Amino acid sequence: MSKLANILKMLILLQSRGKMKVRELAEELEVNERMIRKYRDDLEQAGIYLTSAFGINGGYSLEDDCFAFHLKLNKEEHAALLMAREQLIKDNSFMFMKEYDEALDKINAALKVNVNDITKAESDYMIKDSKPNINIEKEKKKYIDINAAIVSRRKIYIEYFSLESGLKERIVCPYAKFMYKGFWYFVGYCQLRKEIREFKLSRIKKYEILPENFEPPDNFSLKDFMKNNIGIFNDEELKIKLKIRYPMSVIISERIWVENQRIKFNEDDKSILFEATMRGLPEIVSWILGMGSSVTIIEPPSLKNRVKDELGKMKEFI
Repeated sequence: MSKLANILKMLILLQSRGKMKVRELAEELEVNERMIRKYRDDLEQAGIYLTSAFGINGGYSLEDDCFAFHLKLNKEEHAALLMAREQLIKDNSFMFMKEYDEALDKINAALKVNVNDITKAESDYMIKDSKPNINIEKEKKKYIDINAAIVSRRKIYIEYFSLESGLKERIVCPYAKFMYKGFWYFVGYCQLRKEIREFKLSRIKKYEILPENFEPPDNFSLKDFMKNNIGIFNDEELKIKLKIRYPMSVIISERIWVENQRIKFNEDDKSILFEATMRGLPEIVSWILGMGSSVTIIEPPSLKNRVKDELGKMKEFI
């Protein structure tokens, strides 16, 4: 990062976070403490003065109104950005958290808000989910490159590891991307399999954006492609009818699993009758097994048999 960029970032940090120790600034800017003092001297030559405090609670801070940004943002909009940050931390899979925080620092500087005071209490009690076991920087570059290929309609060469067929070379026309359970996927036409498929970015071992362009089909829609899916498996649709007993009935009824679902409540025993047309048999089976003894499969018989088979396999290994 250039000297000017570091000085500007130092100003942004001080205005958004308030007093900071020289050591903290050096860590943020990835320079030594001597350079932080040099930046302070450069700022003072430009008429921007920092207040220095010594001791345990010492550090640098900006004098009031010596440096300001102008940004039209109301309190509700700012609060929404902070809440979004908390959700991103909880999800534990957002690849651009560093860039988000840097942008938020600039916004907080404009509004003269100390983000640490606002988010500390909430962050201390945040319950985090598991996160993808990936190299964030590598995945970030992969995401950026593949997104660029989607926008520019360029074909991609990939060496892709599939759970079914292992490592294969493929040429793919990427149409769109989506996130599922913390992982990024893209949907595209696979020239090897001659059909539209989903590809998990973390399973792409090597890739190259090719110079060859493609034209996506006019009738392709990611929303339609994923319609009625409970997961990412695009197999045949199943008309499902389940009886779900209390308390699982309450938990299931609190979420929209697919848009066409219908739920009927039984006030006598607090159970529900859940009906829906769904796709993604492996995910459906896993979903039903997660309900344990609280669920009875009414329809279809093929689903009941599949769950029984899975339970039989589980008994062998438990």
